[in-house]
Amino acid sequence: MAKDNTEQGTEETYSRTTIMVPKNIASDLSRVAKSRGRTLFHVAGEGLKLTAELIKDGFEPSDLVYFWRLYKVLSSMDVIPMPMKLIEEVCSYMTSLLIDLYKNNNIPSDIRENAGKALGELWSIYEKYGHQVGALVRMEFEDLEELLEAVSRISRLLAVRHVEIKKLGPNAIELMAIGPSGATDTGNKALTSFIRGFVAQYDYEVASEEAKANVLRVVLQKKS
Repeated sequence: MAKDNTEQGTEETYSRTTIMVPKNIASDLSRVAKSRGRTLFHVAGEGLKLTAELIKDGFEPSDLVYFWRLYKVLSSMDVIPMPMKLIEEVCSYMTSLLIDLYKNNNIPSDIRENAGKALGELWSIYEKYGHQVGALVRMEFEDLEELLEAVSRISRLLAVRHVEIKKLGPNAIELMAIGPSGATDTGNKALTSFIRGFVAQYDYEVASEEAKANVLRVVLQKKS
């Protein structure tokens, strides 16, 4: 028989019932409740409320576990969310400016040469930070296939619409990502450079790449 019960200090009414859960989860909930000065009943209720909201929005709770594991790593890097269009616009402006300088015969040769080097360095910066992010993420996801599976399951929370992972062989993986409409060649180039640096931390390299509009296909090959 259900019995109404209200957590002290709140106005929300709870219905008392019995739910079977694994012993280790019950122990974790009990420790969390005690550390926060709450009842186990309240903490469990809040957890179930969150789970219900996720399921109503089309998520599986296990998907968000992957997201949380990634978030814990990335939060240590002072990550600031910003529109992908902003990154693409800034990058496109810089590349077009450098290309114009490099091709302008009215500009001294040393300046043109430096502009050409700066253009190459721009992609190297994306690759460098991909390498750094990869080093941090590998502390949480040791295996690249596990990481890619996590990314495919939480793609709706990232700057992509869809992610597909296909294993081509024991040492090759195909990654296909569909980004937001209106993606530019510059944005695809920046993303590919980032991926190149990232997968190097897992001893993989980009064997081939193909970008058409907002669809990016990359084949990753394990280094011999």
